[in-house]
Amino acid sequence: MHLVPANHLDHLPLGIKQSNFMTNILPQAANMNRGAWLKTEEITECYRDIEPLEVIGGVIWGSNPDDDFFVRSHGVETPDAFWKVIIAKDKAIGWIVPNSSEATKKRLDLYLKSIQEIEERTGEVFSVPEAWKKVKPSKSWKIPKGCDRS
Repeated sequence: MHLVPANHLDHLPLGIKQSNFMTNILPQAANMNRGAWLKTEEITECYRDIEPLEVIGGVIWGSNPDDDFFVRSHGVETPDAFWKVIIAKDKAIGWIVPNSSEATKKRLDLYLKSIQEIEERTGEVFSVPEAWKKVKPSKSWKIPKGCDRS
């Protein structure tokens, strides 16, 4: 799975190429990659065409050696979850998505978190108004009609 998808860099030919470097790729459950995580990428793709966005993401490492299939061959552990925060001019949204087969598109809203929850879990600090940090949306941002997801 790409941490930064090539499609988000379609205005930067070099960025597209660099998105395929191994430093941008981590093991991810197939259903999650094609499900909940893909939906966060679609939301990003659609809203960046409407207004400038700041998109920050990363992983949450665990201690489960049973899913670390690539340690021996590639020296890479499997993350327990992936997180993403999207900051627009007047709102922000964030998710912590488990790296599991249950993380489908239909379940994305189950993984919504407040910015404060993501800060506490990851140690990151986001530059948003304090009032935004406590808000946990009840639903993910809707894909606008006519959005070109390509």
